[in-house]
Amino acid sequence: MSDLHHGTGKAFEISPRTSVAYVKLRVNDIQRSLDFYEQLLGFELIGKVSDENGYLSASGNGNEKYLIHLSKAVNEHTISKRERLEKRAGLFHFAILLPNRTYLANVFRHLTENSDKLYFEGAADHLVSESLYLRDPDTNGVEIYRDKNQSEWKRTGEFQVEMSTERLDLDQLYQEADNFGSWRMPENTTIGHVHLHVSNLSGSKKFYSEILGLHHTCTFPGAYFFAADLYHHHVATNTWLGTDIQEANSEELGLDYFTLKLPAKPDFSKLLQQLRSKKIEIISDTNDNGNSNSIFIHDPDQIKIQFTHL
Repeated sequence: MSDLHHGTGKAFEISPRTSVAYVKLRVNDIQRSLDFYEQLLGFELIGKVSDENGYLSASGNGNEKYLIHLSKAVNEHTISKRERLEKRAGLFHFAILLPNRTYLANVFRHLTENSDKLYFEGAADHLVSESLYLRDPDTNGVEIYRDKNQSEWKRTGEFQVEMSTERLDLDQLYQEADNFGSWRMPENTTIGHVHLHVSNLSGSKKFYSEILGLHHTCTFPGAYFFAADLYHHHVATNTWLGTDIQEANSEELGLDYFTLKLPAKPDFSKLLQQLRSKKIEIISDTNDNGNSNSIFIHDPDQIKIQFTHL
């Protein structure tokens, strides 16, 4: 990062304890999506569901800590029509982080045994993590993964880490499963990261790294990865759809917004100061940003991001 913070000579860095709190997805049919996320993936429904909204949590996380907010899209599209829509910035996938490899094995066996209900896309060993890739009924990308121990990660710089896409031995993973009952998304499951389609990598790097203060941790062909502290990534961006894509639209099917949570009010205030200094438009849940507990901003492709704090 080269952006100097308020003339102090030091680049702005977001709090190292920043994490992804949850994602809000726009879907065609709430009940159809609940069948996927609740019945198949094993999330728990929080509160009452309506035709417009549903909130999902992992087992034991409590009613206040939802990970996925399903909301009915303003503009309905069938899958076939959506596939004909022009390319647009937005969600490549969001990633569900499990506590360990045993849970990854258990969910893989569960998904394998329910493969008739599944949009399975593949699997990979990324050196820092192991991942399964799915599509939900509205073709939103869903990754389910576990992190390897950080002692196994290969550091290539202070905040940089080596990542790759290697074959994951699914036969071995299946054999390691120990569940014989119904699968539920386990306690301490989180949203580990989001991966976004963007139109310009350098512009996105300036925004996510120099303005938001995330570290640029890794580069793939056509993709950049960013994280708070020493994590491999909380946000990734790619231009795999091309550079002539449309701006994001939070009312269409797909990602409405994702939420980054800061650990305390002082960290939130420092971020607000940084955003104002860079003249980033801030949308607040009150008329006074200084007294707000959450704000919204947009990245260069109009992907919406919420910031909140504990």
